[in-house]
Amino acid sequence: MEVLRTKYLDILKEEKDSNFIKILTGIRRVGKSTILDQFKQTFLNNENIIELNFNEAENVEKYNWKALLTYIRSQSKPNVTNYVFLDEIQEIKEFEKTIISLFEDKKVKYDIFITGSNSRMFSTELVTLFTGRTMEIQVLPFSYKEIVESTLIDKSTDNFNTYLLQGGIGLVISSYNNFSRLKKLLEIVLVGCIEKDIKIRHRIKYIQNIRAIAEYLYNHIGRNISALNLENYLKSNKETKISANTIWNYFNWLTDAFLFYKVRYFNLKGKSILSTKTKYYASDLGLLTIGTNDALSFNLGYRLENAVFLKLIEEGYQVYTGQDRYGNEIDFVIKKNNVIKYIQVCDKLNDDNFFRESWSLLNMHDGNEKIIITLSIEVSDTKGIKMVQMEDFLLDKVKV
Repeated sequence: MEVLRTKYLDILKEEKDSNFIKILTGIRRVGKSTILDQFKQTFLNNENIIELNFNEAENVEKYNWKALLTYIRSQSKPNVTNYVFLDEIQEIKEFEKTIISLFEDKKVKYDIFITGSNSRMFSTELVTLFTGRTMEIQVLPFSYKEIVESTLIDKSTDNFNTYLLQGGIGLVISSYNNFSRLKKLLEIVLVGCIEKDIKIRHRIKYIQNIRAIAEYLYNHIGRNISALNLENYLKSNKETKISANTIWNYFNWLTDAFLFYKVRYFNLKGKSILSTKTKYYASDLGLLTIGTNDALSFNLGYRLENAVFLKLIEEGYQVYTGQDRYGNEIDFVIKKNNVIKYIQVCDKLNDDNFFRESWSLLNMHDGNEKIIITLSIEVSDTKGIKMVQMEDFLLDKVKV
C-alpha cells in the first residue's frame, strides 16, 4: 500500500495550472515518480496526460530533445490543458530546449511537471531561459512522522531507533524488520546514484575513488571538512592519491546527486557566511549507516544531529553552522522569514553536562531564541534555553 505524501501533493495541487514549470528534485528512489502518480490519480480526471519515464533505457535511446518535442506535440490536444510529465528528464541532452518550447507555445496550453536526480540539471548555458519560470520542490526521504503514520511498518517495534538506523527511503521502509535485506536495497540506491549521476555524467572510469570519498563524508558527518586535509590524510595513510581539486569536485558531485547536503559556517560576529569552512550531512540516515557502521551507538550524536538537520530543511529553514569570535560552534543557526534561532543537539542533557552542551548558546547575547534538542532532559535550571525532546520535534509535537 502506498503512503500518500500529502505535503508534496498539497504543493502540486496549489501549483496546478500555474504559470510555472514544476520540478521535483531529490535523490534517486526517494519517491518523486510515486508522488507524480499520486497527483495524477488524485487531481487529474479525464485530462489529457502526456508522460514519459527516462529511467527506461529505451526512452533515452529513442528520444533526443527534438524527437521528444515532436512526440509531445503529436499527443497534444487544442483548447484544453495538456499535462506533461517527464521523469528523470536530465537523461535527455538539451532537454531544456524541449521544455522552453512547450512553455512558450502560444497555440497549445501545457502544464509541465518534471523530475530530476541532479541538482545541476539546469547548469547549462540555457539556465537563464528558466529564470522566474520554475517552481522547485525538493523531495526528501520519508520523515519520521510520515513513517510512524504509515501502514508499512510494525507498530510494535522501536520505530524511533529504527528510523535513526535505517532511514526513510521509500524503497526500504517495508523492509524495516529485515535489516539484512534493507542494507542490500540501500546499497543498490547508493551504487545507482554514484553510477548514473556521477560516473556516467562526469565520465569517470572507476568509481572506487568516489565511493571512498563518500564513505569519508559519511564517517565525518557534521564535522568541518577540508579537501586539502583529506588529500594530506590519504597521502599520509598511503592510500589512493587524489588531488585537493579532484576531491573538491567529488564533494560537489556527491551533493549534486543529493547524497549529501552542504552546510556553510555563519560568522556570528560579522553576520556573514564563511566560504572556507563546510560541513556535510547525509540525505538519508540509512545511507549514513551503510557508509559507516551498523551500530546505532556509532557516532550517535552526529546521527541525531543529521536527523535534526533533515527535519529543519523539511520545514523550509535556511541552515548554517554558527561560529563565534572565539571559534566556538553552534550546531545550527536557522533562518526563516528574517528570524534567526540557535540550536544545539545532544543525546542527553543533565546537570552534569549542561554547561558543556550549552556554553556556546549562553555566550550569545543578541536576543535570538536558543534551543537544545535532545533525547532526554534532566536539568534543574535551563538558563532561559528552550528544551525540546527529540522525538517530539520529529513528530511535530513541538516546533522550534
